[in-house]
Amino acid sequence: MTLKDQVLQGHKRQIWLANILAKVGYDTPIGKLLRLWAYYSDAIVMVRHWRDFLYIRKDNIGDKYFAVDQAIMHSSHAQVKELMHVEPQIRGNDLGIIRILAPSYLLNNPLSLGMNGREHTGARNVFLQALPNPLEHAQTLGELVNQCLADAAKQGKLHIGKDLPKIMLNILHQIVFNISLSEEDITASSNFVEGLPLASLPNFISQRLLAFKTAPIIKHRQYLIERYKESPKWASYLETGSQYQLTPHQIANTLFDMIHIAGTAGTSALLGSVIGVLCLDNALKNDVITEFNHVWDGTEPLNGQILEQSTLIHKAILETSRLYPAVRFVSQLAKEGGEVEIGGTKCPFQKGTRLLGSILTANRDPNRYNNPDNFDTTRDFSDILSWNGQGQERACPGRNLSIGFIQIFCLYLLKKYKWESITEVKWDFDKVTAVTPNDLVLQGFAPQ
Repeated sequence: MTLKDQVLQGHKRQIWLANILAKVGYDTPIGKLLRLWAYYSDAIVMVRHWRDFLYIRKDNIGDKYFAVDQAIMHSSHAQVKELMHVEPQIRGNDLGIIRILAPSYLLNNPLSLGMNGREHTGARNVFLQALPNPLEHAQTLGELVNQCLADAAKQGKLHIGKDLPKIMLNILHQIVFNISLSEEDITASSNFVEGLPLASLPNFISQRLLAFKTAPIIKHRQYLIERYKESPKWASYLETGSQYQLTPHQIANTLFDMIHIAGTAGTSALLGSVIGVLCLDNALKNDVITEFNHVWDGTEPLNGQILEQSTLIHKAILETSRLYPAVRFVSQLAKEGGEVEIGGTKCPFQKGTRLLGSILTANRDPNRYNNPDNFDTTRDFSDILSWNGQGQERACPGRNLSIGFIQIFCLYLLKKYKWESITEVKWDFDKVTAVTPNDLVLQGFAPQ
């Protein structure tokens, strides 16, 4: 059976399931079991061919179709933008298409993406308090970046997939908690990020059958949570969170997830893609360097004005996030049941059904962008969907820090360091992970 046949046959099962769930109930034991069967049936294909999965269903069914556990996938720019702007949103404890079925992996604390109402507002306010404005803290962030790059230079190489997440973990712990992690700690935190798919397995499998993998990760998370509470900044986070009735356990764990999932997995992935773009496009890289040389001589302390004047790299970051989004799906729950037309067929859906938005296909929607698969820094980015858009409750609270940090990293990378050669630059659109060129290595990496 071809991949196309597998994907379309799987959707026929989803159509059948929609009518069955209308009879047996969405959240009844049998309904949950059937949805879990559908979830893993789609996941088997998506894990290995996620982009092809999306486009086969989009091209043959339409801009809306069923996916994973009876979720309704929205794939056009207009649909995903509308989905993001629904307020108030109801969220499940999901990470994009990944259902968190093993709460033990998260110490039984919901993701901030799975919080609603007052809890969600409280978590966002703690995040906004914890994340520095890069324009105001450019010098500090620059010094931290420079130290990490100097450490990489001692090894003579910068490995995108291995080094960037560790650099992010190191720096984020210093700016959020004023604590330094050992190499052992950073490795353990990297293992947590890489092991996130284990949280999509039922709890008894993740916690017990795979304990040889998950137990050390969970123990490390517990250890860091206790370290957070010893930070000089902890009291202020506790005060803010308490105003929204968040417990110390919730506050510490949501900050852990902010650092490890959004900050590390998200920002390091986008940073790696930006570096990949610059490695492939020498003309763009040279133009960026020319602009950097114009706005910063490399000797004065870095400041916010320098970042504001670095407009080309800012546009390059936005365009990279459009083509290679670090966050590929946005998710919420239907407040009421109803009927949806999919592929010309009217299908029932139930209250609590997941509504998914495919950011990758929306960002490449030809109805929104001319030549959507081409890299173009002159585009209109006013309603870009990366970072969950802007100006509404779904917008990522770390957007400004993410962009500012990547600007600062590129400033130091291109003005202070050099490399003799690079390995192949390749974005992976098969495995359902960030599409970053993780195998890219800057070889002969050294100070200029």
